[in-house]
Amino acid sequence: MRRSALIFAGLLLGLVFAMLSEGRLAHLRALAPGFVPAALAGAEDQSSLWRGQTRGLQPVPWPVAADLTWRFDRLASPGALWSIGLSGPGLTGQGELGLPLALDHAELRAAGLEILLADWPVLIDGWPLGGLVLAKGISADLTLPQGRLQRLNAVLDWSGARLAGVEIGHAEVVLTSDAGNWRAPFSLNGDVIRASGTLSGRFGDAMAQLDLRIDPVGALPEDWLRALDQSGTAIDKGWQITRELDLAAGWPLF
Repeated sequence: MRRSALIFAGLLLGLVFAMLSEGRLAHLRALAPGFVPAALAGAEDQSSLWRGQTRGLQPVPWPVAADLTWRFDRLASPGALWSIGLSGPGLTGQGELGLPLALDHAELRAAGLEILLADWPVLIDGWPLGGLVLAKGISADLTLPQGRLQRLNAVLDWSGARLAGVEIGHAEVVLTSDAGNWRAPFSLNGDVIRASGTLSGRFGDAMAQLDLRIDPVGALPEDWLRALDQSGTAIDKGWQITRELDLAAGWPLF
């Protein structure tokens, strides 16, 4: 009886190891399609635990679809680590994804993004943006298996900022989160306008609150003045814009 149990245990361990080392997503789709996570709907059939690729990933509020790749890196305290990459129109990124032994959450660390805004859809209808956005120090915690964001932090730097072909300066954003809420204070300084404000919201809720103050530095084009008068409230020599945004509505958001 004991010998049979040992043989059975050995066979079971061997089967599990074989599935982890050689198993492909195609096998899971064929044998148990109900167990394929929604997040892997676009993953290639040849993807495995060790390496793979998901195409067409587009979480809210991304305006473009991107491809996600992963490759097992190493075992470390407190769990396993994968190197991940992200690529899409005007978008490249990389980072490290950790899976602790508890298997109740995933940790994104040391991640960064480069975004060429000229290659993205317009954020403001009729007012294309330009310049390079660098997102550094991105870190996040996600619950498993739902994949819900619990924490997200990053610092964004927008250089060569352009609006409708006009250079508007340099902008910085600091994204922080706490207790299910997130805040992104930002500022922009240039030779045409100065702007500062905060975009804030709650994880799991597509609605966000924008509070924005814009002050002219130099003479503004007439179409800029008309647009600001229509969308904002005149305060002193500037404008205050306060509104709710539906981040799931798609771009343009304004």
